[in-house]
Amino acid sequence: MTIPARLSPSLAQPACSARFDQEVLDLRPALVAFARRLLRQEADVEDLVQETIVKALAARHRFREGTNLKAWLFTIMRNSFNTRWRRSRRETTPGSEVIELGAVMPSTQATDLWARQALERLMKDLSPAHREILILIPVMGLGYEDAAEVCNCSIGTVKSRLNRARMALAALVGGSEP
Repeated sequence: MTIPARLSPSLAQPACSARFDQEVLDLRPALVAFARRLLRQEADVEDLVQETIVKALAARHRFREGTNLKAWLFTIMRNSFNTRWRRSRRETTPGSEVIELGAVMPSTQATDLWARQALERLMKDLSPAHREILILIPVMGLGYEDAAEVCNCSIGTVKSRLNRARMALAALVGGSEP
């Protein structure tokens, strides 16, 4: 008995679905690394990664075969992060950032840890768009084309955004000196 042609794609779908699920899970380390650059708390990182994976699996029918799965997942994560960030800006009481930034670091910390924390504070002072582009290109190593796909903009916009982000970061570094 042969299967009618109109039924065969649905029968092949579970195999494709399992492969898609595995490819998404294989990219989990990259998602965790990206989320760690966006968020400070490890619990928040895990929540964002899980939310991204769940959304990706639920929207697998929207993914176009042959396109960059990593960029697609980063786009989902970026959109989820931006939504959370906007929501937290509305819901957070003023002053919590000031208290967090005012915490004193122990003098026994290693210099590289101090430098990393200083850079994280500087990155936090950047706009979300500037922070995001600095994370995607220099930190995560995405190319301009993939970053443009993640940010849903043109390559020229990515290049100018990266340039403005670098200038803003340099201004913050220059402004933080006595």
